[in-house]
Amino acid sequence: MPIARFSLWSHPIIRAFGRVVLGAVLLISAMSAVMVSAEWLPKADRVLWPSLLAAAAMAAAYTFYARRIEHRQGGEFALARAPVEVGIGIIGGAGLVVAVFAVLSALHVFTLQGRHPIGPAALSLLSEMVLVAFFEEILVRGIVLTALERAWGTVPAVLTSALLFGVAHLANEGAGALSMLNVTMAGVMFGTAFIATRRLWLCIALHLGWNFTAGYVFSATVSGHEGQPGFFFGELHGPNWMTGGAFGMEASVVTLVVLAMGTAVLAASRRSRSVASRPA
Repeated sequence: MPIARFSLWSHPIIRAFGRVVLGAVLLISAMSAVMVSAEWLPKADRVLWPSLLAAAAMAAAYTFYARRIEHRQGGEFALARAPVEVGIGIIGGAGLVVAVFAVLSALHVFTLQGRHPIGPAALSLLSEMVLVAFFEEILVRGIVLTALERAWGTVPAVLTSALLFGVAHLANEGAGALSMLNVTMAGVMFGTAFIATRRLWLCIALHLGWNFTAGYVFSATVSGHEGQPGFFFGELHGPNWMTGGAFGMEASVVTLVVLAMGTAVLAASRRSRSVASRPA
């Protein structure tokens, strides 16, 4: 009787890990090729467009990965619904941040002090946020989540990729248990947006809308990164579990509630679409 040979590569988690590593290498290579090339230009000529070009390069690298490595259609960057999903995502992400600061203001935790004129810092920060949103969402949702989904199924993949997203932010300034819980919940929300559409536009736009509104519109600290002098500026005062401390408003308990509500809306929207698409 022949002895069955055990191949380590046959284990679904090992295969998933291998695909994630390969996808991450392709993604980082595509982004780095553009950003390093742009360094040869004067700083004044490197406003926004290198980040947009790097985002396009990462999208192309991901599509190549999906089709050639994972052997699937790779329609996560299909253009048909892109304008609608990007618009909804940016408005939704911005609206969630506004909701957080509105609640903090009603609780006398946030005091609006004034505003700055719109300046070049807006484009500089937007450039950075575009790069972050595309890179993190393609990596965590497009690559990690889909690889885990093949091995474990949709819900475990969404939760596990979101937990990894939360853990990855633990090295940031002021991070702790509540910040990790909040970032994990944000990961669940982004993952739900991805599963709801099976495209990356909505979760990227949600991420971008959230980060830009927090970091520029409210001049707030974002995931431990010091805020820039943006449009509005104010002061957070109170216990860290309300203000978020050095990590910023993303470590506030108010943010956790708002993110949970946003996730619930996306989940309900996905269920309603699923029911509507079933044959009578």
